[in-house]
Amino acid sequence: MHKTGSLTLDLRLTLASILALCSLVPQTAAERGANGRGREEQIMRNAKAAEVLKYMNPTADPCNNFYDFACGNWSQYQPELREGDAPISVQTQLLQRAQKDVQMLLEGGVRSKGRPNLDERKVKEFYKSCLTVERFSTLQQAFLMNFIKEYHGLPLLAGTNWNMNYDWVQVIARLRLNYGFDFLIGMEVENNGKAVIQLTEPTTSLIPRHLCSAGAIVEAKDREEVTAQLQTDIAKDLQTWFGLREEETERVGGDIIRFEFELCRYMREEESLPPSEDENTEPQVYEGHDLTRLSKQFGHIINFRKYLETSLNSTVANTEIVMKSQRYFQQLAHIARSNPRPTLTNYIMYRALSEINLPRNETSNPRAGYCAQLVMRYFPKVIGEMYKNRYQRSEIRSNVEQLFADIKETFGDSLNVNDLSNNAQNALRNKLLAYETLIFPTYKGMNLRDLPLEHTNFWHKQDIAMKFKGYKERQRFYGGDAELDDSIVQAYDVHMKLLDNGIMTGWGLLQPPFYDYNYANSLKYALLGPLIARELAGALIPDAQQTELTRDESILEIFNNVTECYRMQYSNYLYNIPNVFYNATKLRELMTDSAGLNVAFQGYLRWLSSMDPINRPQLLRETLPGVDFTNTQLFFIVFAQSRCHAKYMEEPPPTFLPLDTHTEELFNVNGVLANNVEFAREFGCALGTDMNPDDKCTLF
Repeated sequence: MHKTGSLTLDLRLTLASILALCSLVPQTAAERGANGRGREEQIMRNAKAAEVLKYMNPTADPCNNFYDFACGNWSQYQPELREGDAPISVQTQLLQRAQKDVQMLLEGGVRSKGRPNLDERKVKEFYKSCLTVERFSTLQQAFLMNFIKEYHGLPLLAGTNWNMNYDWVQVIARLRLNYGFDFLIGMEVENNGKAVIQLTEPTTSLIPRHLCSAGAIVEAKDREEVTAQLQTDIAKDLQTWFGLREEETERVGGDIIRFEFELCRYMREEESLPPSEDENTEPQVYEGHDLTRLSKQFGHIINFRKYLETSLNSTVANTEIVMKSQRYFQQLAHIARSNPRPTLTNYIMYRALSEINLPRNETSNPRAGYCAQLVMRYFPKVIGEMYKNRYQRSEIRSNVEQLFADIKETFGDSLNVNDLSNNAQNALRNKLLAYETLIFPTYKGMNLRDLPLEHTNFWHKQDIAMKFKGYKERQRFYGGDAELDDSIVQAYDVHMKLLDNGIMTGWGLLQPPFYDYNYANSLKYALLGPLIARELAGALIPDAQQTELTRDESILEIFNNVTECYRMQYSNYLYNIPNVFYNATKLRELMTDSAGLNVAFQGYLRWLSSMDPINRPQLLRETLPGVDFTNTQLFFIVFAQSRCHAKYMEEPPPTFLPLDTHTEELFNVNGVLANNVEFAREFGCALGTDMNPDDKCTLF
């Protein structure tokens, strides 16, 4: 058994040491327990024990690289990755499992009990039409050509009405109006009695997100490889869709990617670069009647009034408009002016056609999975209701609600620190009290009256579905139902989200390996606990909108110090240079992850301290059969294994270049754990080792 460190007189740690001794009891007695737990729990415990052990690399030193210790064999049990395949993580596995569950629901019969659900029938028929549609059929070709003509043509194709007067602003506005696409210009609408429009960068791109930002560190070789692959993919698509010549499509593909790389240079600046001392980075606020003046600032290249009023199908004369990402729009205006109109057209139309067409390679993305994804995208409320009715359980709900209450109470106690003034503690505690409970998705009836019931002509049905989604998104401007917001967690989702009054969780998250009703609390607190505490921590980190948290200098000082601490740690870990990393989003994520782990572990110790030490059957359940670790050590192992990750590597980096082995995925485990004081004690890591640094970044 691994060394656990010195014992203290604290009752919580005394209980942990009792459990270390209890784990030596023969497992048959532990599994039976005094309360006569059933066979289902025994099977679960044995399966979880086998899972924990098979992923570990017991030869690794936990004080040197805990990720290798906990996840060293994880990739061996995953499908073989090929170049271009998406990385595999526990989160992606959960997503795939939820998608499989949705497929089963779609392939099953309509509910026979209760009132027949017409929307459910229509969605299932849509799924069937997607499964059976032929690639490259005459129906597809006719639909694509009509689509292109409707949106002002494509230079590559004769007879599609394209001309040099192509109005790209009007085209992207109509694409947003009808389908919700946010090509080139992004837009968010908030409506709390009065609509406020935020002009933003687009949320999606052809280039991978980690390469599409102002602060992306892109080696020339990496950029060339990405450019070449995307250019080839675009060319193949255009050849397949329209039978065009290879040399022509290769040129167009190169133009499209170069165009987007120019956009990426000014995207996500707020999360990638240090704030400028000379430049006002605050969003600019305008009234609707100021839009002509706003367009003039950008050389009349972007007609903002036309974009907004066309995409919303409404006047915006009296609407408040907030411009975020000012430098991005300056760059957009610049490249829209400097690029030929055919390049703008090809970029916009390729983006739109990519959203509409079937995937390029159905061998790596089988049709059934793709069709399930489409249904989840277009009809999230209908699928969410189906998923909720199938998988919700009252005993699970009560169990995780209690876990939320325990974590929240522990979080409140963690605010009693000397570094914070009484006023600061009260401000943070009042903020925490606003998040009352764990929330589960609920649904109202949806009306899909325009969606045909029969499963013929998939392209026509998809067009209706896309326009339905665009309509629902547009309703936010008119103060529609809050449930229209697709950012709300759906029942099949595998994540949590902080709302105004609590944390919403999808039922898809509440399944192995993240949750099982029969899991011991050592597992529940290690898996769901950090997710809950992380969301709460995010609510307490001050930003420009949280004035009640920014009035006390002690709050700002603590958060600024912890942010700088993590920035230096992360910079040194990845680059061995303390001052090059400025991704504010990642730093905030590290802070909330660290706080989530700290609070979850303290919550688990708090629960242990409430237990009667003589209740051996209950305490024995906190370990796993055949796993030679204490319950508190198991907590950290299981936490790390919830973050195991595998991605394609042509060849492993050489061992004599240690920085080449330092990755974001490793720091998401090692960095968070190394800043937890209790972790070092549990595994006996000497001060100064990699997993027990002298200076720790500690929040809550």
